[in-house]
Amino acid sequence: MPYNRGIQTLANHIGIEPEYVARALRTASSAHAVIRASQFQHLTDEQFRRLMGGDRHVVAVVANLAMRYAGRIEDALLLMDIYHASQGLKPPRQVIRKGVGTLPEHHDHPHIQHAIRILDAAGLPPIVTDGTHELRPGFQVLPACDELPGWILIAPDPDCDDRTGFAGGRLGYLAVMRWAGWGVITEPMSAGLWAVVHPDHRHDPFPS
Repeated sequence: MPYNRGIQTLANHIGIEPEYVARALRTASSAHAVIRASQFQHLTDEQFRRLMGGDRHVVAVVANLAMRYAGRIEDALLLMDIYHASQGLKPPRQVIRKGVGTLPEHHDHPHIQHAIRILDAAGLPPIVTDGTHELRPGFQVLPACDELPGWILIAPDPDCDDRTGFAGGRLGYLAVMRWAGWGVITEPMSAGLWAVVHPDHRHDPFPS
């Protein structure tokens, strides 16, 4: 059965079959859980990206339902946890202390703090370091460079390839950050780092 672009785009975005998204959209619309859910039935890819940036609650509710219909309850909960963390709708699961998720000298970088909270909400393990020694392995978030203030780099945790689900594998890091509304480069940088750009900089990622 052919599905319209909005349904297909969201299905690709969260990695499930479009039939579950279509069912979730019908449920959300008929139950009035999302008043404007029907607006995304005919979206182009660009319109979907704009909706993700402008009214992500609509997308989050439909995606949550779709994951549930696909039998992926943990991933359904994960999508909402990531959404809440990206929007600052709930307090973080834990206080991000210096040396957790990044080097101590990068602790106060606002985009790095935001990224760590999102990745933590996805259940991904952060590195713990005193700046000299690695006390516990995990992902590490780094600033890109001063010339690109919206960009950060993410080094995945060493055990990522053993995980499955929405946030599993090395590509799980991209899936999480993309779902959180960040722009991503889909090819890894040197040393296997992922480059992602904060939503505030997506429209001007490479300022001159």
